[in-house]
Amino acid sequence: MQHDVIELLREKGLRPTRQRILIASLIFSGKHRHISPEALADEIESQYGHIALGTVYNTLRQFSDAGLLTQLAGLGDRLVYDTNLSFHHHFLDVDTGELTDVPAGQIAISGLPHLPDGFLLDAVDVTIRIKNQSNS
Repeated sequence: MQHDVIELLREKGLRPTRQRILIASLIFSGKHRHISPEALADEIESQYGHIALGTVYNTLRQFSDAGLLTQLAGLGDRLVYDTNLSFHHHFLDVDTGELTDVPAGQIAISGLPHLPDGFLLDAVDVTIRIKNQSNS
């Protein structure tokens, strides 16, 4: 696994530092994840010892810039990255903050507003906010 992570980083032009290898091995372990820098730093600290939060923020940003992660928008002031690079939308549990993927093809957008002059469409991200009925 570590060899695969090192190769992945090199393919994307990233030097395989100890911190990048550790973070990549955790988040690219085969299962898609939605990751906040704070939660990832806590996970690393509980398993491997202290890591600077700034290192986690910088590494996730570098992975995003290299096309290994997608930064999710529309979550207020929360910074969250997604390892699932395929086209999909999300459910956001407003009680817990947990994000889950909505499978592709389950949402149809029939029309979009006219874009302001000088702008091109970059992406359309749909986040469906849900809450537990028993909390209503």
